This record gives sequence, C-alpha cells and structure tokens, in this order.
Amino acid sequence: MKVLIVCFSQTGNTRKVAEKIRDGIIKEIGSCDLVSLRDADVNGLAGYDLVGLGTPVFYYKEPFNVRDFMEGLPELNGKQWFVFCSHGSVMGQTLISMKECLEKKGIKVIGSHHTYSDGTIPFYPYPTVTTGHPDDREFEEAFEFGSSIVKCSRAVSRGDMSCVEDPKPVPEEWIAPEAEMLNLDFMKQVMPRLSINTDTCAECGDCVDACPVDGIDIEADPPRIQEPCIYCWNCAKICPTCSIEADWSGLVSMAPQNYDRYIKSLKEAEARGEFRWLVDPESMNYEDPLYKQREREIKK
Repeated sequence: MKVLIVCFSQTGNTRKVAEKIRDGIIKEIGSCDLVSLRDADVNGLAGYDLVGLGTPVFYYKEPFNVRDFMEGLPELNGKQWFVFCSHGSVMGQTLISMKECLEKKGIKVIGSHHTYSDGTIPFYPYPTVTTGHPDDREFEEAFEFGSSIVKCSRAVSRGDMSCVEDPKPVPEEWIAPEAEMLNLDFMKQVMPRLSINTDTCAECGDCVDACPVDGIDIEADPPRIQEPCIYCWNCAKICPTCSIEADWSGLVSMAPQNYDRYIKSLKEAEARGEFRWLVDPESMNYEDPLYKQREREIKK
C-alpha cells in the first residue's frame, strides 16, 4: 500500500499533526511519504493508493491556495483520500468544503480529522484562546487517526464502506454565510493594504520565502507585496524588523466582538468534550494585539 500526505503549514502546527498522522500510518504499513503543498507533484498522485491533504483554517475554510490546488487536480476517479486541518477557535466549513471540492475530481474521501491549534494574526492578542494546542493528547489522537485511516482504506478496497464518515455539520449557524462572504474578491476590497517600509527593511528575504503564493518581491522598485495574496498575514508576523506595515486599527476594533463568538463556540465544544482550555479566556487583552507586542520587542 502506497500512501502520501500533502500538507500546507505556516507556523508548523499543521506539519506536526501531519507527521503524527504519518507515524500512525507507518505503524500499519511501514512507510508513508510526506510533502509540502508547494512541492506536491499533481501528476504523480494517481500512483498512490491513499492520499491525505492537510491545511490550517483561514476565514472558516481552507486557504485560497489550497482551494486552487484542489481545483487544479486531474481527474482521480475512485482514488481514496482523507482530509485534515488545524484551527483556532472554530473549524468552520473547512473539512466539508474540502470533501466537496475533491469529490468533483472523482475522489472518494474516506475520513477526516481536525485539531485545535495555537495561532493568531497581527490584529489579535497573543496568547490567544487556543494557545498550547496541539498538545501531547492531540498528537496521540492524530497518530491514532493515521492508524485507523489505513485500516479504513483497506476495508473500503474490499467494498466495506462502514468505516467511512463524513465531516460533521458545523454547529455555529453564522459560519456558513460568513465563509461564503469572505471570498477572495471581498477580501481584496476590505482587508488592509500592506506596505514595506524600505527605511527599516533588512532585505533578509524571510517574507519572500514564507509567502505561499509568491506575492512578495523585495528587490522590485518599489517592492511588490500582496500581489497575489491569501491574507494569511504571515509576512507581517515573521518580519524581524516589523517593516511590513498596515493600518490594523479597524480589525483591532472588531476583535472583542469576534472573540465573544469564538469563546462561546469553545465553551460549547468543551461541553461536548471536544475542547480543553489551556488558557484563561478572560485573559485576552484586546488593546495589545500581536503587532504591538512585536514592535515593543524590536525596540528593546
């Protein structure tokens, strides 16, 4: 049995989950390939018996580059895949959306997995409500999923579909319409424009290397940024000199009302036994978002 995992990861959390899933697969069959989304050879996918696709969650669904990857796949009629994601407060439509997109290519999605994950964006506070995730328990769950998905794949190959489970419906009623609204055209209109401060830029190239869609060129005159953009804000988070700038004030002002919804969802997930608090949700300081914290650190 030949298995491949394709993974898009920025902070490393999705990659760590992918590695644990891989380890569970290796336990069953002895080997499993793991590649980044950028390095995946779409023409070689048909040579695998089982493929996994993993991603972080952006705006209640899979990132735009992951959607482009799926839509660019060749027809893979009857091939078995599984999907997984890491996410902050809410998973959103991600697993459902990925399954629907892959099925249009004739792919049979036989399982899914999700993991809470640490992470924030420049205009939100840090630590955030899911800081500390994924932890050892969640890594063990990912390992067990890897083991179980191999067993399920074997069963499906024998014609036994009893192990196949669709992603669960999203409990938050507000997510589906917001996920649909937050499309690429809408984001271009409402999201802050980034700029590169050439006076402080160290020209290290970290932002260029980190951009998943090759949307940055610091050697251009003037420097090019957000052309294209998936609004991950990773470049602004990792710039060592905080030279990638934007007017974050509008999004900062929305943080308290957004977190009210996130915390409510997490408390409901806790009641269902699906989430464990590792951070006090009342400790969020909305007046001290990540970008301000980073600016202070650089000035020290």
